Amino acid sequence: MRALPALCLALTAPLAAAQDDATTPDFQGFAADDCALIENGVQRLACYDAITDPQEARERASDERIERADEATERLQLTPENNAVTDGESGVEEREGDTADSAVDRYFATEKALFSFSGSFVSHRPTYILPYTYVHDPNDRPYSPTQGFTDYDKPLDYDEAKYQISFKVPLLTGMFDDRTTLWFGYTQVSFWQVFNSDASKPFRETNYEPELFARYAAQWDLGPGRLEALSLGLNHQSNGQSDPRSRSWNRIMGGAVYTWDRWMFMVQPWYRIPESKSEDDNPDIEKYLGYADYWAVYKVDSDRTFSLKLRNNLRTDDNKTSVTLGYSFPIGDTVKGFVQYFNGYGESLIDYNERVQRIGIGIMLNDWL
Repeated sequence: MRALPALCLALTAPLAAAQDDATTPDFQGFAADDCALIENGVQRLACYDAITDPQEARERASDERIERADEATERLQLTPENNAVTDGESGVEEREGDTADSAVDRYFATEKALFSFSGSFVSHRPTYILPYTYVHDPNDRPYSPTQGFTDYDKPLDYDEAKYQISFKVPLLTGMFDDRTTLWFGYTQVSFWQVFNSDASKPFRETNYEPELFARYAAQWDLGPGRLEALSLGLNHQSNGQSDPRSRSWNRIMGGAVYTWDRWMFMVQPWYRIPESKSEDDNPDIEKYLGYADYWAVYKVDSDRTFSLKLRNNLRTDDNKTSVTLGYSFPIGDTVKGFVQYFNGYGESLIDYNERVQRIGIGIMLNDWL
């Protein structure tokens, strides 16, 4: 499962095989992410050895690290209870059901396995590419109360590409208990007027969103489901442009993730850190985006996921609601198709106060679940 700043829930790598101690698994075609998902330590190490050159790695390592690794290996016991269940043909691990909480368990296991690798990172929010999107009535004159109106050099096309990349990197590994982790996250969303030849196909808008947050993997049974994680951190978002198109804000952002059967629910409340009037590019942004993101994700099966994101400014007068719908589906062995619909405010910072309607189709590289 993948969460927002609170929880990275993209899970696309197939689960690796782990057979009984009488059989040597075949790890041909496996990648490092596949090996990381094997629960049994001995089998996981064998998988890494199969796809790398263990002798070369040992030669680079210090004698002290080799001794610690050998001691840890001796303490491991390969028992039938620790072995994963396989389907007997493909060697891919089978789980009981495609529930949201089991996806979270697998994702936390992946994080834990990768945490010891220097420079390692995992997906944070979904990563996707929409080569074609259609926008109803694109905003040719962005406006801000402090920046005024601005015009583009050429009229905008109704058709453009959109993509999002997102990852996170662990910080201060080993400083906290197993449930408490500190992360640096980064998300980038770009809007590309790739079909606008008259304007030389420019990138119309790119939003950069670095963040620093702590997460506690609670996994508390609560009601019919489970409270998976709680998070708190600092979030910055900007479009990197100069005046009068500059837009940015800073937030203290919290998060909570709850799973029940095939459902995952997320809430991300925030408090905007005030800025001086002379430096505030978008002083009324909360009037349009509100004070939180609300997510509901439904895992149809192992390859199909529905997602819904809501925003509301919580005002009785001039109420504003934004909706994002997504559906991912298989189109190959490793790639998913993805359809997205957006209607509301804040899809991009430049249009935070302009209602946008967009529908697009493309591929999903890392999904929520």
